[in-house]
Amino acid sequence: MVLDPKNSWIEVELSFEEDKAPESLIALPEDYKPAEKPYKAVTIVKDPEMGKKGYKAGDVVVVPTHIIREVEVRDNKFYLIERNHVMAKVLA
Repeated sequence: MVLDPKNSWIEVELSFEEDKAPESLIALPEDYKPAEKPYKAVTIVKDPEMGKKGYKAGDVVVVPTHIIREVEVRDNKFYLIERNHVMAKVLA
């Protein structure tokens, strides 16, 4: 299945997952989740502006974690961000 983002929405991939925390010897509640970082590096999959002034597939950008939207369609997960929330582009 392919998603075709429109307007100012960009499809991204969560390719820079942090390593999982090591097992703890302290008992924590089952619903405990460690605090997320306020930002995340993601990889551009598809941008409606590609080829013009937009990002290319494979570009890595930094975005606030809370603006990443997960969309599920027929058991397929897609991740979208709005263009104006991109904080920076990572250059090699």
